[in-house]
Amino acid sequence: MEEHPLKQIGEFGLIDRILSWFGAETTDLEGAGDDCTVLKRNGDSVDLVTTDLLIEETHFLFEKITPYQLGHKALAVNLSDIAAMGGRPKNVWLSIGLTTRADLNWLEDFFSGMKDLAHKYGVKLMGGDTTRSQNHLVINIMVTGEAAPDRVKFRSSARPDDIIFVTDPVGDSGGGLQLLLEGDLYTTDPDEQKLITAHNLPWPCVDEGVWLGQQPAVHALIDVSDGISSDAGHIANRSGVAMNIELSALPISSELRRVARKRNWDPVQLACSAGEDYVLMGTCAPAEWDTLSVQYRNVFDSDLHAVGTVRKVSGDGKKTHEKSAGLLRGGEVRFTRNGEPAEPGRPGFDHFRSA
Repeated sequence: MEEHPLKQIGEFGLIDRILSWFGAETTDLEGAGDDCTVLKRNGDSVDLVTTDLLIEETHFLFEKITPYQLGHKALAVNLSDIAAMGGRPKNVWLSIGLTTRADLNWLEDFFSGMKDLAHKYGVKLMGGDTTRSQNHLVINIMVTGEAAPDRVKFRSSARPDDIIFVTDPVGDSGGGLQLLLEGDLYTTDPDEQKLITAHNLPWPCVDEGVWLGQQPAVHALIDVSDGISSDAGHIANRSGVAMNIELSALPISSELRRVARKRNWDPVQLACSAGEDYVLMGTCAPAEWDTLSVQYRNVFDSDLHAVGTVRKVSGDGKKTHEKSAGLLRGGEVRFTRNGEPAEPGRPGFDHFRSA
């Protein structure tokens, strides 16, 4: 059977094509192909706009997430995109397609989860749309935010010799998803409960993103939604650089390591490829790394984790995407383990290639 064309070009190849079909008027928008679109306005700030679509059985399993958790998560993934541009979220719009299973009690819990997270970051619900869906619950959220023009962080800003860092451990969400798929929603193991919570109730790094956006030493920034492997590829493509990731340097929680030993998982593969951690990954000028790390620790009482370096493209690394319509510049992602060439396992998530 012939492979579907969308599986051949992947999610970001499709986005590249769509922007080319709309022509230069669309592709010239700042942030096209980034975590958010950046809309310039008069004054001392710019508007950030992002939108995400969550579909039952593709992004979540109705019976394996509480309505409170789903309301929280649906908003969190959008707030994370604003944070990944160094911005502060402001307003949210919700469109939702409801099935008959979503009764009034379910809806009250769903909106409680969304409201609690919105209130934490001062985000206001401004409107949206509701409709009936025959088979699957569908949630679409748009969030706007703002930032100073000189503090917006793009995927395209990584520079050779930069240090690649992440803000928090990676892989917990992927471990939680694996537990849910294996039928362990009601596990009493505290380590497993933590992983499931990491998947169902992720916390966006909003304050961290705003702070990193204020640091001139930070060049590129992205949130880890598709996995380190894919998200490093997004920076590499947009910046036209090679991203060298050291697998032994990836921060992996003690809970994930213990569960992985018990269940014979590869925690490094989950950390690199699973995604939905919504931590931030960025690049930093090497001369400023020590200062940035100390300042970050003083502000947030946690560490930034150096996981690799940025290099010029040499042609012998792993190409991340084909350059189809001019939006992607082309780049490479390479992996080492203790300094030796290595493979991270399965690739990061892509909606069409993973189908």
